[in-house]
Amino acid sequence: MTSDDLTLDDVRKMAADIGMTRLNDAQLQELLRSTRAARARRAALTTGTLTYADEPSHVFSLTGGTSP
Repeated sequence: MTSDDLTLDDVRKMAADIGMTRLNDAQLQELLRSTRAARARRAALTTGTLTYADEPSHVFSLTGGTSP
């Protein structure tokens, strides 16, 4: 599915699948617009030469330096 093929009904189902069931029509339109933009940007990236070492790695600590 290309970014242009995405419909409001697709976005409504996508939102419902992740529990976002209280979005109004204006919010769904914004989600549709931003999802289309994200998919277009992702499609423009060249990923053929990427390796595992190119993936970002994030490390988070939940303790904040102190332990109970």
